[in-house]
Amino acid sequence: MNAINKAILIILAIVISIGLGIYASGKKFALGDINQQLTIATYLYDQQKAIADFTLIDHNNNTFTPDSIKGVWTFWFFGFTHCPDICPITLGTLSATVSKLKSTYNIEDEIKIIFVSVDPQRDEAAKLKTYTSAFSQHALGVTAEQEQLTPFLKNMGIIAVKQPPKAESSDYLVDHSSSIFLIAPDTGISAVFGAPHNTEDITQDFLTIRKFYR
Repeated sequence: MNAINKAILIILAIVISIGLGIYASGKKFALGDINQQLTIATYLYDQQKAIADFTLIDHNNNTFTPDSIKGVWTFWFFGFTHCPDICPITLGTLSATVSKLKSTYNIEDEIKIIFVSVDPQRDEAAKLKTYTSAFSQHALGVTAEQEQLTPFLKNMGIIAVKQPPKAESSDYLVDHSSSIFLIAPDTGISAVFGAPHNTEDITQDFLTIRKFYR
């Protein structure tokens, strides 16, 4: 290799290195920029990874796996149908959010609400279907036997603790995490929305995240 060719290769290497440095800086700047734009969501770009493997059953008695959410934006919330307050309020908020994204912002992407029951003992498929359908046509209830559900909840960082029944009653409550997870079409966990939740903030944060994702 003559001196001229060596010089050309050295110059190319320098140009590529500079280009990669600019690209990395750009991504870092973009990440800082998106975090400044978000209202309540915590964006997980640096930590984004595919959702942990799982096998659940949806409210139509179909197997539900990571393949079931590929190509779809999904809002995930964990609760149970006997929940007296936070679950119906949150599902109502998510239902309003999806409706607003579809009607006001004309978002054509497929968006679903995934309601994971942490109370499989009482929340069989038929009950989950009735419950979620009352909130939105975009909502899907899923659960699994406790043996399959427990490791999935652990992988997602979800706490669910069954409380002892009240005196002279078989009814019980389940204390559970209240965060909403946004999972992107590539099945990467993109953001977490902490409580309290409201439609306008979730809508605007979703639009910001979707724009950055695209």
